[in-house]
Amino acid sequence: MKTSLKTTFGQRVRELRLATGMSQEDFADHCGFTRSYMSRIERGKANPSLDAIEVLSVALRVDVRQLFEPPTMRGKTKSETILVPFARDGSFFHPGLVRPRTKQYCVGKKGALQNFDTFDAALNYLKSMDTAHWLRPSENGNWGVVSAVKWVALPSHSD
Repeated sequence: MKTSLKTTFGQRVRELRLATGMSQEDFADHCGFTRSYMSRIERGKANPSLDAIEVLSVALRVDVRQLFEPPTMRGKTKSETILVPFARDGSFFHPGLVRPRTKQYCVGKKGALQNFDTFDAALNYLKSMDTAHWLRPSENGNWGVVSAVKWVALPSHSD
């Protein structure tokens, strides 16, 4: 059975929200939405307007097109813990870090960066490094390499 666009969109929004570490309620507040509307979006029960889609992309710091990509962590079970590297500044490796132009994840030390087509492949490479390094945008949108100081579980898939 084919998954509807609303359902795929909602799953992707949920995945990216979880990667931010925000609860559904906090994220809804951040976007100016009610929690019930945010829940309907994530469950594929709402038909968000173009304005709402733009608000979501800004809040998630991703290009609008990335909201329509299939979720990258679809095969994970609800109880499975996903550890990701965190940098000193609080940023961390997550599915929304796919490069807009290349549609790839860029990880590794400066001067020795590797590109991966999927989040899972990039995360596996990061796990193999002595110290994980990955490319991510700064507050002003410039991409730079950061280093992990710790590995922490992504928020539970159950909120």
